[in-house]
Amino acid sequence: MKVNDWMVRNVITIGPGASVKDALGIMKKHSLRHLPVVDNGVFVGLLTSGDVKQAILTCMLDTLTVKEVMLANPYTIRRENSLEDAARLVYEKNIGCLPVVEDGEVMGILTVNDILKAFIDIMGVLKAGSRIDVILKHVHGSFDEVVSLVEAKGGFIISVGMSFSEDDTIHHFRVSGGDCPAIAEELARLGYRGVRVVD
Repeated sequence: MKVNDWMVRNVITIGPGASVKDALGIMKKHSLRHLPVVDNGVFVGLLTSGDVKQAILTCMLDTLTVKEVMLANPYTIRRENSLEDAARLVYEKNIGCLPVVEDGEVMGILTVNDILKAFIDIMGVLKAGSRIDVILKHVHGSFDEVVSLVEAKGGFIISVGMSFSEDDTIHHFRVSGGDCPAIAEELARLGYRGVRVVD
């Protein structure tokens, strides 16, 4: 999956010479928390709602310009970067968005909400069904055995994710249909640990 598939394309921008008051008006009107700053078509910075709030505290809203408040060298990303790369950067740098910039031009913007929406879609979280958590055996073919059992009991696997603890890797099977309690009971009978059903 590429950033290009999930970014917001029709990006609202502002010039560096605009007043912070004007920027605040645009942010309120369009319910934005991030506003790319563009000068003659070239991306030069990023204004966030946090920046605006700090400016408001100075009581100089009418005299401050966007250039004086914006983040001048924000992290950016390209359309062809993977969504995983974008998510990692947002997490590691603790930032709320990534302007998508190529050759100085703003092509889009990718926010934490866009990334979250993509991963919710991938994991099928909003689709009807249940989740079966299980710690696989340390035996070749145990993953296939779980899949076969789910299918044999009438279930369809929407997605599979993993989480890690100190000692074990837990597989999370999102399942549509089938008898999930019966599947869990059979998995436990076959010697699988940590089996539970989450509706």
